[in-house]
Amino acid sequence: MGRVQTLPEEVINHIAAGEVVERPASVVKELLENALDAQARTIKVSVQGGGVELIQVDDDGLGMDAEDAVQCFTRHATSKIRTLADLGCLTTMGFRGEALPSIAAVSRLHMVSRCCQAAEGTRVALAGGVFIDVEACGAPPGTSVQVRDLFYNTPARLKFLKSPATETSRIAHCFTSLALTVPETHMTLSLNGRLHTQALPTTHLGERLEMVFGTGLQEHLLAVQSADADLQVSGFIGKATLHHATRRQQCFFVNGRPVQNRALNHALYETYRPLLPRDRHPVAFLFLTVPPRDVDANVHPAKLEVRFRQEARLHDRLFRFLRHRLQTSLDGPLAGQPISPPAMIGAVRPDRPVPMMWQATPAAPVPNAQEVPTSVSQADTAPPRELGLHAGYPEEGRAILEGRPLGQLHETYILTQYPGGVFIVDQHAAHERIVYERLRARFQDGVGDAQRLLFPVTLELGAIDPQWLATCLPRLSTLGFTLEPFGGRTYRLHSVPALLSERDYAAALLDIFEVLRSPGDDEPAAERPGEIPPVLDRLLTVMACHGAIRAHQRLQDEEMRALLRDLAQTAMPFTCPHGRPVLLNVALSEIEKKFLRRS
Repeated sequence: MGRVQTLPEEVINHIAAGEVVERPASVVKELLENALDAQARTIKVSVQGGGVELIQVDDDGLGMDAEDAVQCFTRHATSKIRTLADLGCLTTMGFRGEALPSIAAVSRLHMVSRCCQAAEGTRVALAGGVFIDVEACGAPPGTSVQVRDLFYNTPARLKFLKSPATETSRIAHCFTSLALTVPETHMTLSLNGRLHTQALPTTHLGERLEMVFGTGLQEHLLAVQSADADLQVSGFIGKATLHHATRRQQCFFVNGRPVQNRALNHALYETYRPLLPRDRHPVAFLFLTVPPRDVDANVHPAKLEVRFRQEARLHDRLFRFLRHRLQTSLDGPLAGQPISPPAMIGAVRPDRPVPMMWQATPAAPVPNAQEVPTSVSQADTAPPRELGLHAGYPEEGRAILEGRPLGQLHETYILTQYPGGVFIVDQHAAHERIVYERLRARFQDGVGDAQRLLFPVTLELGAIDPQWLATCLPRLSTLGFTLEPFGGRTYRLHSVPALLSERDYAAALLDIFEVLRSPGDDEPAAERPGEIPPVLDRLLTVMACHGAIRAHQRLQDEEMRALLRDLAQTAMPFTCPHGRPVLLNVALSEIEKKFLRRS
């Protein structure tokens, strides 16, 4: 009937390109992996226009002769595997043999390569996967690949890319991850003609981390080292006090390859769960070495995800090891606690709340709920996710919060009695809600309070693109941060938001950078009256978190009363800006039932 036909080669190449080349960062990843597999000791990456205009990777590796320089653009051609059995013992980063032809199929590509023992090199030019020119040329040993006009012949794929700033951020993250795998290799990343990151050769991973993430990072890290026969773990994890607004400083490596895996991710979050505030993320740079036969790296077209033969057992062992390492650094909550590994269930949720040991009575509906203003964020309107708080307060309403508090529980929770039971108020979450709504109101009124610093603070922002940062200065100024260049990657901070003047405003500023660099930072502004742009909402949430009082902070009676009064005045006192519950209602009837005072 002729309905089943072999696809034309052009269509086949574009399908393969779609599997491997999803965005500019995919190109950088594939070219960097090839350079590292070629044993390069120096690699230079240049990017322009978010990677769409230009991506160039130069290395001093083994290079290719004329025959290989042409053959490498043939589909399924590779120097790294020969038989099916080779897939079970992979030691290289790249191996599929799809990258170069796939990249060439959606770009204008020029490559120059020369073996160190050859007298001359080879230049190859392709456009849309079609050879334009192949010729001998003079060249230094190694390989240079230049990719221009990415996706010029696939406008649909080009349309789905994010802003140049977001794509550039993804490229920088990819570069950073691979730079950590080879501390001994000199690697540089230039963005739009300016040096962004220079990772000099070193024999110590900690030094490489500071090169790409900024000086002083090692002071907040714990070295980890384990060497069992079938599982070796090395690298660093953050101290309990180190956490960020995004996952940018989380990297897992398996047999030298950056990977993603839910079991590894879940083990990390379970390690920190008793200590990690909601919507904060731990820091980890972990290298795992396992027998190649126990890991399948071919389950994802771009080799981003891996699957383990005994995933549950690996999760258990990694959790126990990391928890023990973290315990040895603590004098507080985790010290001496028995280690019981969490069960691995289907949907891994690193942000899942800690389960309650018993269920408190659900609170009654909110009085006059229809009067709640509509100009609240999505986090405000989402239902609370903790047990015992579904819609609001008991019938007594907000006046309960203005009563006399009984005191603090573990210097973290405020206890307030009312005739029908007791409220347990999370002091940090409550203050977050108060600060967030005050900030929001001020920005809606066009007012931002800034505090001038008596002495400007000098910040070293080596891991941030200066050109990108320059575009952020006006937005930072509206938040209250006055930042000016002070030579090289050094900046001077002259003013900060007033609410952060007594807090760690430098840490808040770094978290703000993380939010601005995260994918989705180019979302359109909200259009409904009274709403603010989603990005600004996330920034205010970060500022509120840093400006709020902390857990384990002792409060005086008057401070607790003032906090509860202010909470009662907010539009949405039930949750913090992240959506975490602010208070728990424990009904007196439930307490009496536990003590067998009533049936």
